[in-house]
Amino acid sequence: MKAKEWFKDFGKGAVLGTGILPGVSVGTVGIIVGIYDKLLSAINDLRHHFGKAFLRLLPIALGCIIAAVILLIGQKFLYDSMQFEITALFAGFILGGLPVILFELRERKFSLADIARVAAGFVVAAGIGIMSVVADKYFGIDLLSAFLDPNANWWVYPVTFVVGFVAAVACILPGISGSMVLFIFGLYNPVVDLFIGNQSMFANHDRIGTGLLLTFILLVGVIAGLFTISKLMVGLMKKHHRGTFTVVMGFVLGSIIAMFVNNQIWNSYSKFQWWDYLIGAVLFLAAVIVLTILIVRNHKKILVESTAETSIKTSEKK
Repeated sequence: MKAKEWFKDFGKGAVLGTGILPGVSVGTVGIIVGIYDKLLSAINDLRHHFGKAFLRLLPIALGCIIAAVILLIGQKFLYDSMQFEITALFAGFILGGLPVILFELRERKFSLADIARVAAGFVVAAGIGIMSVVADKYFGIDLLSAFLDPNANWWVYPVTFVVGFVAAVACILPGISGSMVLFIFGLYNPVVDLFIGNQSMFANHDRIGTGLLLTFILLVGVIAGLFTISKLMVGLMKKHHRGTFTVVMGFVLGSIIAMFVNNQIWNSYSKFQWWDYLIGAVLFLAAVIVLTILIVRNHKKILVESTAETSIKTSEKK
């Protein structure tokens, strides 16, 4: 790989790093910066051509990790002081990414089957957030406290694996954010708190053992999810393209509900002031507008390039 291409992929990887923010879909960002297909192909090729695929992924991964760490630290401190505003901003990113899915479904009108799949995705996503509140309020299952406990209960570990797996799957799907999945499960801040802040395993040494173990299990879940979904996604896109995207659309819409109804934010509503809601509404609308404009412009650019390419091929045949 040439140096120019390496740094270009590094830059695109840095943009992908914004996917660490709940609501920012790595798949959507990948499409906007034109690296989605390359990323999916490289992940899928790791099994058969590990060396070449690894070198293709390396600059993307490095850019992504560096940008993600910087953004993670920044959002952590902002979230602590502007919880509702940041949540609204993330929710705006989710809704703003919806055109990516709508473009994939523009071929024909929605059928009853399409509506049913959208409804199913909506119920699942919204249900995750709602159930995290119910589990905390009525059954005393508080994931945040469980993560902060140096002697974490056994069930925290399999839950961490499952969430890592689902988050990785979500990273591949355009329109869905892996960090958003963590957020609606009520695990985004608990995971962030493992590494950043006064309660992190670096500040509280009693947490180092469980912190490292939870990190390892989360990474195993993410890797398992990436390997599983990369191949499956290729098949779903080819054989069940519309069905896949209608379910994703429902999940995206349901996630907006779950962003505001989950165990991370539910107990904080009594503390918010009127200006929190006002600023949150402005940030929500700003995120929707900006991301929608970027996606629509990118889509028009792709259409123009596709039309030009088709014209060239037609001329060559003649």
